[in-house]
Amino acid sequence: MKNERPRILAIDDNPENLIVIGTSLEADYDIQVASSGLEGLALARQTPPDLILLDVMMPGLDGFETCRLFKADAALENIPVIFLTAVSDMHSEVSGLELGAADYLTKPIKVALLKQRTRNILQLTRLTRDLRASEERLRLVMEATGEGVWDWNILAGGVGHNASWCQILGLDAMYLEHEFGQFTDLIHPDDLPQVKQRLSACLEGSGEYESEHRLRHADGHYVWVLDRGKVVHSDGTGTPLRMVGSIRNIDDRKRYDAEIHRLAFYDPLTGLPNRRLLMDRLQQAIMMNERHTQIGALMYIDMDRFKALNDTHGHAMGDRLLIQVGERLRSAVRGHDTVARLGGDEFVLMLERLSSSRDEALARATAIARKVLEVLNTPYDLGEVLYMSTPSIGVTLVLDRNETIDEVLQRADMAMYDAKAAGRNTVRTCSRAA
Repeated sequence: MKNERPRILAIDDNPENLIVIGTSLEADYDIQVASSGLEGLALARQTPPDLILLDVMMPGLDGFETCRLFKADAALENIPVIFLTAVSDMHSEVSGLELGAADYLTKPIKVALLKQRTRNILQLTRLTRDLRASEERLRLVMEATGEGVWDWNILAGGVGHNASWCQILGLDAMYLEHEFGQFTDLIHPDDLPQVKQRLSACLEGSGEYESEHRLRHADGHYVWVLDRGKVVHSDGTGTPLRMVGSIRNIDDRKRYDAEIHRLAFYDPLTGLPNRRLLMDRLQQAIMMNERHTQIGALMYIDMDRFKALNDTHGHAMGDRLLIQVGERLRSAVRGHDTVARLGGDEFVLMLERLSSSRDEALARATAIARKVLEVLNTPYDLGEVLYMSTPSIGVTLVLDRNETIDEVLQRADMAMYDAKAAGRNTVRTCSRAA
């Protein structure tokens, strides 16, 4: 019988790290270990793994070069790689992600985080593989049964269809022929402007028509379709007379795309943006602040006594508290602000467009932080336990592109540790010198 357990290849020149990885993951995965990049490549070429855990700092062939060799091998290029490193800086992380790494973990290895990231990446890989398999099955089915076909007599305004078009939308044979307006009535209102614009561009001679949009099914729900067509008949002046095309149901692909996006950019426990999405939004905020001469702020939040809750009542209780913290944070800020979870009990609020004045922006951010402090001080109903947990909050300003994302995060982190040093359950600020 085929072994269905995912295979993980751990490459690290430190035997102690390999032991930690092996003991942490061996219950759920088959583990292979290598002490160098070349040894890891040899093992992978013999039996390709499902995931690679790769140390960055190794003598000889380092992790980045090893990753390049994996990506250059057609048989190994699609295997996801998680970098492991004791050096935590933005430049190294960006360099690793640019090489095609799936994620980045810092040492010392945190077992719970390693397990969660491993599960997430393998699930993401499986979804991608399933998506490709699903699309191939769909292609074979469409070849056998035919896509939904439409034929538009542009001057007369009538549209004809085949039976498959009606079947995709749950319509009966009376819709095999109808006026063009009945087709546009089926398009989701949010998608209609895009469809009209792309149809017009095609009719004006700007190439073939293609659009992904939603059409209303006979039972009332909307179906995502890939709609394609081209002008096949024009008069002597170039005026289009007839256009033909087809639709294909892409509901499954849209669902897979949404799930892949969620796994890549959102925390699976709280549903909040994760570190990767926060970094992207923070970079955009820095550029936007400069363009509009507006100043934002970053708030770093660490929950006090969280470890005590996990140790005393178990991780399930800790998860409940983190979910409630995320909900409270969302309720405490404006809709266009970002609430993110970095991991563990660490959260970040990114406040945009507070003021053009540094003093006023810092005052507003501090006021919001005190509101957050009050909101998070309310007891948490965890079912079996009514638990008190307080936050330590660090606040800093987000100014312009003259500073890096890493600098902003470091300042907010320093302010949060100042809050902890001051006795916890308080707010501290750290502002960049003028």
